[in-house]
Amino acid sequence: MPIGRRSLRYEQLVELAPDGIVVHDGERILWANQAAVRLMGASRVDELVGQAVDRFIRPPHLKAIARALVGDTHRTAPAPPVRDTLHRLDGDTVEVEVRAQGFLEDGLPLVHLVIRDITERLAAQALTSELAAQLQATQRLEAVGTLAGGVAHEVNNMLQVILGFGIPLLEDRALDPQALASLSEIITAANHAAGITRQLLEFSRHAEHHPQLVDLSAMVRQLMPVIRRLAGEHRRLEVSAVGSHLVWVDPGQLEQVLVNLMVNARHATVDGDTIAVVASETVLATETLDISGHPIAPGRYGTLDIRDTGSGMDAATSARIFEPFFTTKPIGSGTGLGLAAVAGIMAQNGGRITVRSAPGVGTTFSLYFLLASPRQEASTERQAHVEPPSEQHAPVSGTHSILVVDDEPSVCAVTGRLLQRAGYTVTLANSGQAALDLIAQTGPPALLLTDLGMPGMSGRELARHVRAQWPQVPVVFMSGYAAGAFTYDDVDEPQYQLLEKPFDPAALLSTVALVLAAVQPA
Repeated sequence: MPIGRRSLRYEQLVELAPDGIVVHDGERILWANQAAVRLMGASRVDELVGQAVDRFIRPPHLKAIARALVGDTHRTAPAPPVRDTLHRLDGDTVEVEVRAQGFLEDGLPLVHLVIRDITERLAAQALTSELAAQLQATQRLEAVGTLAGGVAHEVNNMLQVILGFGIPLLEDRALDPQALASLSEIITAANHAAGITRQLLEFSRHAEHHPQLVDLSAMVRQLMPVIRRLAGEHRRLEVSAVGSHLVWVDPGQLEQVLVNLMVNARHATVDGDTIAVVASETVLATETLDISGHPIAPGRYGTLDIRDTGSGMDAATSARIFEPFFTTKPIGSGTGLGLAAVAGIMAQNGGRITVRSAPGVGTTFSLYFLLASPRQEASTERQAHVEPPSEQHAPVSGTHSILVVDDEPSVCAVTGRLLQRAGYTVTLANSGQAALDLIAQTGPPALLLTDLGMPGMSGRELARHVRAQWPQVPVVFMSGYAAGAFTYDDVDEPQYQLLEKPFDPAALLSTVALVLAAVQPA
């Protein structure tokens, strides 16, 4: 190919290159392609030629390359790419990557620059980093949630022992008043600890969960006395709960969410500030991100907004408020579990949360629930189960045989003792297999009382083995994970029942008597 054609082809390739290409002598621009013209904010090449290169970019290596070429008859090796900020003629700036190579032309040292706009690359990298950080945060919270659920389970087992042995002692008239007062304090502390484990279970999504169709506005109106009390006398309270906004949610859990957020708003405000609770319907036209960075799809939602005009939070604090045990309150003023429990409850109910806050402006928590469809509204029936009585009842006694199974020996022992005191014949086993071996020797019990989560054979598996051979045997499950770990799929009520640890003796005896009575022939 003739030299002229080769030179023309080269110039065409340079002109068509997507990157800006500039030649300068260490001081002034001598030539630029069309991509460089556009990148530098010019409309013609002659607007750039003669301009000082430092007017646009100032990487220190450029003049060094020119100096290195003086007296050299060979090209220098290409310099490594350098990130720099390009200052355009119109005053804007562009993040660029610059590659430079020096060469000699007619004995003069020149520098050849390739300037690449990396704005999109940096945006993609920032998005990737943000998504990676969100994924790590989500995985960390999931790991903490698993740990929290396990800790709550183990603590509930220990609380079961404390309450199981302690509450009957309150009835011991032989105890002197001082010992009785001390025992009462122990029971109070154990019940307080049980409340904390319930919050841990809510965060870990193992809490009791019974969704039903709930009208958000009606619930807010129903809870007005509680909302007023939580807001306090010296905050201005604004409540808007008009219309009907039907969503599927556990009403007890939703009440807990509202209480926790009201307590949070109370602590974030001072006398004279405003707290607002608004139940409404919201239509999202575009995606918005929830607290985990996950998109909330466009659509219609039933929403609850809890707003305050209090101290507000910076971005760093807002990013951590749903972590368990994170709190901005003084030591001893909070457990740091309230908002963590809110996050767990919302996830368990399929809801989403957003937070808007700024220092000195206040905070808004927005709860999003999918509105119920007409078909869902027509299908409101849910399997019911009998709740173990929480209030004190008269002692319940019986003479039936009961097999108690729990891998925690102390829980097994205290449960068996409570049943024996009520007149039942009790057999104890510390594993599912041990229970089956006992049944093989002595025959089936009148009732099987077993822990749900045991190593090896679980309580559910044990129940299936027993009822496969003796379908008349009713089963009561115990669980430190609460009812969230228990489903009633393919279960024929009232043959199955659940006791949440820690339960008091009255609840144990009432539930056992209830189940036994339900399966006795009329």
